[in-house]
Amino acid sequence: MHGSYDAIRHGGAMTKAAKTKALTAHDVFVPSSFPEHTYVARGDEDLEDKLRFALKTKGQIVSLSGPSKSGKTVLVEKVVGKDKLVPVVGAGIRAPDEVWTRVLDWIDAPSESMEMKSWQLQTGARVGAKAETDVIVASGEASGDLNTAFTRRSTGSERKRRRGLEQVIEELAGSDVVVLVDDFHYMPREVRIEVAKQLKEAARREVKIVTAAVPHRADDVIRANPELQGRVTVIDVGYWRPRDLARIAHSGFDALNVDLEAASTERLAHQASGSPQLMQALCLYACFVLGTIDRMPKRISEKLKEEDHVKACRLTSTIADFRTLVDALEAGPRARSGDRKMYRFKGGSSGDVYRAVLKAIAEEPLVLAFDYDEVLRRVRALCDGEAPGGSSVTGACAHMARLAEEQLPTARVLTWDERDQILEIPDPYLSFYLRWSDRLRDVD
Repeated sequence: MHGSYDAIRHGGAMTKAAKTKALTAHDVFVPSSFPEHTYVARGDEDLEDKLRFALKTKGQIVSLSGPSKSGKTVLVEKVVGKDKLVPVVGAGIRAPDEVWTRVLDWIDAPSESMEMKSWQLQTGARVGAKAETDVIVASGEASGDLNTAFTRRSTGSERKRRRGLEQVIEELAGSDVVVLVDDFHYMPREVRIEVAKQLKEAARREVKIVTAAVPHRADDVIRANPELQGRVTVIDVGYWRPRDLARIAHSGFDALNVDLEAASTERLAHQASGSPQLMQALCLYACFVLGTIDRMPKRISEKLKEEDHVKACRLTSTIADFRTLVDALEAGPRARSGDRKMYRFKGGSSGDVYRAVLKAIAEEPLVLAFDYDEVLRRVRALCDGEAPGGSSVTGACAHMARLAEEQLPTARVLTWDERDQILEIPDPYLSFYLRWSDRLRDVD
């Protein structure tokens, strides 16, 4: 039970008394929930104001477009408030009505209700009036006027079941409650088409609707229903800048009564690769390494030594598990034994072109998109002696992109643009996993 049916009906929200307890790092740095102590408004982008303005525009659906783990849901929760946000995830929805069932579940609407109703029974009425009023003609299907007139009232109850979209509109229209539809693309195509029509109707009747998607799926709602063109306000939420990520660490460690050295904060922000969620996780594990899990009774100064930084990063990699995917990417397409040419790496290990490309992605400087020249330069820099040729590298990139799509068909974690020859890692967690897990460590 997430919301209160009665509270929603009356425009309010129920709250619980907060329990007073000692602050800990787990309260401050929260990779998977709303960061109460470490929320950061991003520089001069005014995303909060843009979202507030868009939500006040009647009849409009708001589409938040941004990379994975870029803070789209947290932004909506900050602007709307947790008690007024109804989250609906596309995964698992197999029929349009399920969207509205989830909304009604969230506001704790009963599955059925009893409604009192009164009837007027009258003789002497024309039969033709039967379908237009609550008049019941006691004389059956008689026609014409009756000479005798007698009227009485009767009351009773009628059982009413949930009414899906219509009930949601009835309950939420004109209120401050926002329905957030995340991962719209997870729904089957035929379901998306119908849900898009229903979202349009809900927005037209003043239910506030927000959708959230990664950039390449941002227009899925419009493509599912072209009539939504002009009815969707798009707000782009891109990767975070290091200075904004660093502010997460500053505010969090300050709440724990710790002054963390600026250089340490900057290194963590650099490793986060534009993701506030990843920055939260890095800071949490930094607290574990430094022993600052509980709020310090007195102000202290700390810094992450090299070994501390490495340990914090390796611990963080445990929440980004891409073992199965990376195994498939390194194996490449099926080949006969002995068909793959092996190369020696400067670290002392060896591998084929697929391992070389994966190791190249993990090298400094950290980026999430590589053009052909950069990929080739990195691969050659890794090799001790002969290195894979350009056609071998581009072929490996293309194969890995196809394998990534096969492994994670609903996600977008590694892509290869054949025309522009650009290798992209849209998910910062994959890039981080390649750098800091043991999966690519030299073991020869």
